[in-house]
Amino acid sequence: MPSTYFNCRKAFDFRPHLFQVGTFLGSRRGYEDNLFLVKIYEIQAAQFASFYDFHFSYARENKVSDKDFFKYIWDIVAVRIAHLKRRNPFSSYREQNQKRLHQLTLFQTFLREMDKWNLRPIEELLEQKERLIAQQQEQIVELQSKLRVLQEYDVAIKAMVQDDHLPTFIDLIQQMRNLQLPNGRNLLRSDHESPYYKMLAKYFSYEGKDIPVDTLRNYFGKKAREDSRKGVAIPQDKKIFHIVLREHITK
Repeated sequence: MPSTYFNCRKAFDFRPHLFQVGTFLGSRRGYEDNLFLVKIYEIQAAQFASFYDFHFSYARENKVSDKDFFKYIWDIVAVRIAHLKRRNPFSSYREQNQKRLHQLTLFQTFLREMDKWNLRPIEELLEQKERLIAQQQEQIVELQSKLRVLQEYDVAIKAMVQDDHLPTFIDLIQQMRNLQLPNGRNLLRSDHESPYYKMLAKYFSYEGKDIPVDTLRNYFGKKAREDSRKGVAIPQDKKIFHIVLREHITK
């Protein structure tokens, strides 16, 4: 009778699939579990997912649910791990047993990530939840610390750009970006435009409302003239200020 859970190699099939279990003589009835474990010893950890899916696809054709298949695999792996841990550490098979134990432990770790039904032993589930709670508590403390730092930069009331002069104010910011010191170096230096429009969005309002970041970003984006959208170009009648060095002011 064919195995319900495992895709077994047929006798004298000399070109079997990599993940089929058994030898060239096929698979002995009742030993399919052992042959499945032997195959785990032979494959690489990177192949675990494909190996698992290969046999689950076969089991599914035999009306085995994903939950039942997982539980069956988990149990045979857990039993074999427990068996290997009980083996005499001074026997001549110690090295082989250690290698097999290592491989099965890796496979069991892979299985843990798939346990969406919480079918593992209750002790392990509780330990996992305790670790998760501890990690989340650490993250909460870290986030609270970051929040306190960010709150130092918050303001109760934003500065308000008056009348219809948001473009005028942005023009001043753009001028500041290009100002040069007497030594020829730029007054401000940034490889990106985001510090400017994010500063405006955070600390300034317009017409009694917050200024959307996307609206401000349009003014600072580097675009071809033909691709410019509404609001990118500052109207000439809004450019009413000009920032210059004091020494260049004609008295």
